[in-house]
Amino acid sequence: MSTRPRDRLGVIGFGPIGRRLAARFRDADDGPQLAALLVRERQAADAAALAPNAAICTDLDSFLEASPTVAVECASAATLLEAAPALLASGCDILPLSLGAFADRDAETLLKHAAAKGPGRIEVPAGALGSIGFLTAARENGLARVEMRIGYPLERWQTMGADRFINLKGLHEPTVFLEASAREIAAHFPGHLNVTIGVALAGLGLDDTQVTLVADPTVTQAWFEVEAHSASGPVHLRVDGRDAPVHQDPLDYTTFSVMRLLQRRSAAIAT
Repeated sequence: MSTRPRDRLGVIGFGPIGRRLAARFRDADDGPQLAALLVRERQAADAAALAPNAAICTDLDSFLEASPTVAVECASAATLLEAAPALLASGCDILPLSLGAFADRDAETLLKHAAAKGPGRIEVPAGALGSIGFLTAARENGLARVEMRIGYPLERWQTMGADRFINLKGLHEPTVFLEASAREIAAHFPGHLNVTIGVALAGLGLDDTQVTLVADPTVTQAWFEVEAHSASGPVHLRVDGRDAPVHQDPLDYTTFSVMRLLQRRSAAIAT
């Protein structure tokens, strides 16, 4: 049996990702021990039924009293900004999924300052892209350009308000409708496209990462492409969504990239 101490996991948010994480680690022998869930009052009973051995909290103070050593934020950018300073000051590490919080310059400064002060730290998950480590590696050897393309089905763009930029009706082929920096893209679609912020934080930053948005009537789930150029040579990564109806849970890499990071913290051989 390993003598490594197990993390005490706190999960902030009780949407699909929060529930999936709670179910994965509530009785797990590997990775962290589920210690606490921070949920809305109306969700408390369901949370207790799913994770009866975890502390069910409806306010940040009680969540902190449960002494998590690592917390996954999967609630909202506002929740991340409210909780991060106190969690980091307590020594709790944070894996944030509402990365759109970084798009606002003042919020970005607050989060970076709180992480620098510590002793807890922020670890950025790869999210829906699955992997961003190659960008961090490329920074060590002359990373000069990062471009990202994101394609969503028309119905998804419609619900996100993309018709401000393009007439989505009648499209029959993939069509580019917006090109801008990661920061500008996040500002146009708050609460969405968190994957662009993860790429930017791993690479050249929010202002120097270029993003192209594509309305794609040929798919039912999202796809992502990242192209990076450094002195080590070019890298091209593409991730396609599974073949599933547009309204079905995409089950993309977001949840599973977080699970990997959580398990990696205590793995005997970390990959």
